Amino acid sequence: QSRVGNEFRKFLLDKNFVEIHTPKLIAGSSEGGADVFRLEYHGQPACLAQSPQLHKQMSICAGFERVFEIGPVFRAEKSFTHRHLCEFTGLDVEMAIKMHYFEVMDVVDKLFVAIFNSLKTNCKKDLEAVATYKPLKYLQNTLRLTYEEGIQMLKEDGVVEVKPYGDLNTEAEKRLGQLVLEKHDTEFYILHRYPLAVRPFYTMPCDDNP
Repeated sequence: QSRVGNEFRKFLLDKNFVEIHTPKLIAGSSEGGADVFRLEYHGQPACLAQSPQLHKQMSICAGFERVFEIGPVFRAEKSFTHRHLCEFTGLDVEMAIKMHYFEVMDVVDKLFVAIFNSLKTNCKKDLEAVATYKPLKYLQNTLRLTYEEGIQMLKEDGVVEVKPYGDLNTEAEKRLGQLVLEKHDTEFYILHRYPLAVRPFYTMPCDDNP
């Protein structure tokens, strides 16, 4: 955790990001929904922050353009899967886009690779001490697939229940990861250009494909 946090901070500071510290005790839910810890604050209703999203966006609007935060995130989710936690340390990034979302992809891509490289170089003994550890396979220039290409790979593999304009379920995600590993020898890749139907209302539509 220490190495990941340090590399995350170092990489982003070198890319002209500003570190911010957002409130964790707020007046209402951060992202809507019921998965929020509610409490009383001096006689007023309050919540533990589900995300620094609002404050990150306010920072961008205030002219900072590139911000990040390492801090606790709280989710009152009644779940015991590996995808749900009541409290975790969030590594949050927000940046203004000048022309194209590839700008964000480029930063996040290189950020992950820098963290992977740092762990591989500096934490070899620590990682080897973990009985279940297997070295991560990744490329220095991260593979990028469009959603359409990913769907095609699944279809060719015989996964028939995949919808071309739907979101991938967990099983399809796992299978696509296996196929990418077999074909491209990497466990880390970027899937982008999701169909508009499964994206939030504020997503920018493609200018070349409705």
